[in-house]
Amino acid sequence: MAGAVSLASVLGLVSPAHAATNLRGQEPFNTDKLIMSLCTGSTARSWWFINVDTGQLTRDTLRGNYQALLPHPKERFQGWCSYPQASSWTWTGNETKVSDTLVNCSWGSQLSQAMQTNGTTTSTTTNSVGGQFGVEWNVIKDVLGLQAAATYSHTWSYADAKGWSTTTTLTVPQRRAGWMTLRPEMRTVRSNPVFHVEKYTYGTTNGGTWSVKTWRDRGYADIKSQGAFYDAKANVVDSSGKPRGQYVARDRAVNSSDRC
Repeated sequence: MAGAVSLASVLGLVSPAHAATNLRGQEPFNTDKLIMSLCTGSTARSWWFINVDTGQLTRDTLRGNYQALLPHPKERFQGWCSYPQASSWTWTGNETKVSDTLVNCSWGSQLSQAMQTNGTTTSTTTNSVGGQFGVEWNVIKDVLGLQAAATYSHTWSYADAKGWSTTTTLTVPQRRAGWMTLRPEMRTVRSNPVFHVEKYTYGTTNGGTWSVKTWRDRGYADIKSQGAFYDAKANVVDSSGKPRGQYVARDRAVNSSDRC
C-alpha cells in the first residue's frame, strides 16, 4: 500500500505515550472524537482536511498533491497513528460454569468423582468514544496484541483464544447436585492512540499557504487526547495456558429434573 508504515517500524520508533501532547482542553472541539476518527486501527499514513472550529474531518483523496487555497477554518495535514500501551490492570470476570453437573441421589453418603473442567479463553476490544469513521476491529486487535506481547505474551490470552481442560475432584453431599465454576482473573491493557503529524498546512493572511511539521504550528508533532482509548481485555493464564482465577464448587438440592 502506498504510504504505508510497517507495524514493526511503528513499534520501534514510537515515543512513550506520555511524550505525546494531550489536546484535551486545547481546542474548541471534541479532541477525543478527533483522535478516535484519525486512529481506527491502521498504522498507515493518512491525509486529512480539518475544520479547526468544529473538528470535522474529511479525507484528502489527492494526498496533498496540489496547490489549493485553505481559507479559515479549513486546514490540511498528514501523518500516521501508533497505539502505545498507556496502562494495565487486572480484575475479576463473571463467574461461569466450567464442568458438567454431578448429581448425588444417595440419602446416606457423599459422592466424590473426578470431573473435567474446561472452557475457552476469551478476549474483547472496546473503545471509549465513537469517531466519524468505523473502527477496523480486526486490525486494531492485531496492533494491540503485538504492542503488549513483550510484557504479557505468556500470561495473557488476548487475540489468542484457546480451549483448555483440567481434571478436578468434586465432592457432592447427599441429595445435592454439584458443579464447578470459575471466577476468572482478567487483564485490561489500555492504549491511548497517538497521531504523529508529518506535515501540517494552513492558509496565510495574504492568500497563500504555509506548511510546518507540527500540529497547528504549535511546536509538537505527536498528539493524543486523554479520553480517547482502546481497551484490550482477556484472561490471565498460567504457564500451561489455563485461566487463572478462583475455582468454586457450587451445589443445590436435587429436583425432579435430576431423576433420582
